[in-house]
Amino acid sequence: MKPIITASECASESAGPRPPVLLDVRWQLGGPNGRPDYEAGHLPGAVFVDLDAELAGPAGDGGRHPLPDPEAFGAAMRRAGVGQDTPVVVYDGGQG
Repeated sequence: MKPIITASECASESAGPRPPVLLDVRWQLGGPNGRPDYEAGHLPGAVFVDLDAELAGPAGDGGRHPLPDPEAFGAAMRRAGVGQDTPVVVYDGGQG
């Protein structure tokens, strides 16, 4: 799979023999996390992953969303169904 794919390529990959895990990471600066948007509608089979709670470490000198602790990131990915050799497609709402 290519690093960046189109919606039609994602649909094709999802229907293939080794479908990717789809991660919905919608988030808006100053707004609530993306769960309400996810619950209102998302790609079939997608899993919501909270940017603030699961994909970033505590804000500080490293910025608003520094990389999380590797163990915490690994645990979040396992909860989402991502394994060592799992293809993954990550998408947001287009603001980032």
